[in-house]
Amino acid sequence: MKVICEKEELLKGTQTVQTVVSPRSTLPILSNFLFETEDKKIKLSSTDLEVGVSCHIKGEVIKEGSITIPAKRFADIVRELADGSDIEIRADETNQISMKSGKSHFILMGLPKSEYPVLPDFPEDKTFKINKNVLKSMLKKVSFAVSTDETRYVLNGVYFMAGDGALKMVATDGRRLAFVSSEGIDKKIQQKVIVPTKAVNEIQRILSAEERDSEIKIGIGENQIAFQIDSITILSRLIEGTFPNYEQVIPKKHDIQIKVNVKETLSAVKQMSLLTTDKAAAVKFLFTRNVLRVSATTSGLGSGESETDIDYTGGNLEIAFNPSFLIDVFKNAEEDFVNFELTNSLNPALVSPSKNRNYLCVVMPMRL
Repeated sequence: MKVICEKEELLKGTQTVQTVVSPRSTLPILSNFLFETEDKKIKLSSTDLEVGVSCHIKGEVIKEGSITIPAKRFADIVRELADGSDIEIRADETNQISMKSGKSHFILMGLPKSEYPVLPDFPEDKTFKINKNVLKSMLKKVSFAVSTDETRYVLNGVYFMAGDGALKMVATDGRRLAFVSSEGIDKKIQQKVIVPTKAVNEIQRILSAEERDSEIKIGIGENQIAFQIDSITILSRLIEGTFPNYEQVIPKKHDIQIKVNVKETLSAVKQMSLLTTDKAAAVKFLFTRNVLRVSATTSGLGSGESETDIDYTGGNLEIAFNPSFLIDVFKNAEEDFVNFELTNSLNPALVSPSKNRNYLCVVMPMRL
């Protein structure tokens, strides 16, 4: 194999696939990524057997071939080479990799492609398209609520529901729940799958790096899901199991609805969170006539209080929340105001942007 690439193109490709590489894997081959030519194109791939990433990069293919390359060492070398330089990469039958750029020359030892796990093909049977920025926004709005408790493995991912021309997503850790929906996908698709956290994080990372607005193709197979983002493909195993009935968690009625200013309330919660600890992580919300009083008191640490104006004429209601839960909600509201729908200090609060009913969060209160 012999190819020539620009440094920037090669660096971009290695950074795309490197995050999936397992440096501490019990299988040495998984510390490498696959570098191969395909129809006169250069293709890079990596996998940890749960998530796989592949991409095509620009370059001149002089001789077809393939090799797996130590990911971190290769990326570190490419990063240190001169900007704007061309890099010649060769691999021979002894799996020796030669890298030349200007007056620099490196030799690395690789492993043959035959030892590398085969990435599944993109599942073409059940596919739909969605705008890149829409998918990026949806994942951001729910991913913070994913559970990290491995004993409840079905909650260790985002629940995707495609049907009737809409894509819905839900995530919950048992103490909070986030739901978002968006219309405009193929009405023929009827699928419900749980996408693991690692794949969700990888998709978000790549979406954040891709500046160009475009459509993303999503394919769902028997036990996998794939995302095609321009020249990049992400494949992931799905979490097997049944996601809980999230609709039962969402309050259907409320006695009180209060509109609060996002910027002012977020600031107050952040301030009061400075007076909480991991063991005593609670801020109190006291809704009184036209005033929301946010406060925190921690024994041995201190206390604080901040007030914001609200449009409320009902009786006093005091309720406590984990501040980080509310901060996540406010950061993703994307509006100036959110509505708090409440019944009492013990029941869950429904928090949603005032104008966007396609996004909502359910937050369990903390006992006072």
